[in-house]
Amino acid sequence: MEHESHHHHHPHGTGFRWLDIHSAHSMEKLVAANSYPYLEQWRNMGTGKLLPGTDRGQRRVEYEFGNNGVGPARIEWVQLFFKDKPMADISDLLEACCSGSKETSNGLDRRGHVVGKLVRPGATLAMFTWDEQSTPNPVFDALHRQMNGIQIDYCYCSVFDECYLRHHDDRKPISVKSCEAPAKTFQPGYRDD
Repeated sequence: MEHESHHHHHPHGTGFRWLDIHSAHSMEKLVAANSYPYLEQWRNMGTGKLLPGTDRGQRRVEYEFGNNGVGPARIEWVQLFFKDKPMADISDLLEACCSGSKETSNGLDRRGHVVGKLVRPGATLAMFTWDEQSTPNPVFDALHRQMNGIQIDYCYCSVFDECYLRHHDDRKPISVKSCEAPAKTFQPGYRDD
């Protein structure tokens, strides 16, 4: 009986330590590049449809993340500011911008927890969305008017724990060692959820 012998191929060193280290480093960079997430934050102010019963566009208040990278992005924290003041949740935001509350925000669809969520390449994740209703709502109107007063900072990591910080006024993310959360982070839910 003859036994097959299997040879396992391992990369051979060049004999030059500096070149082997450089090759290993190049491979790490290649793997990182092939898993690089590029998380962007977007806002939408309209639905692209007409408000039912009218001939004008339906307004929307929506804040979402989109991953335009090649690898998944894991959200570590989000910080939402209204007029430079950090908000803890949607209750804080509605009180600060619009004298509103959970009871006056009928139709607002919120995500809840986004921390730890993985956004696949090409996918989006809405933090909260509120479409204009046929019945007028002064809280919706106020929030829609105040959208320019909202800024969002966030930090996210790749599946290999390479992390990126994105400030609302930066053109691109900054590579960081880890995502150290600020004192007050934002959860897109209500205070009593």
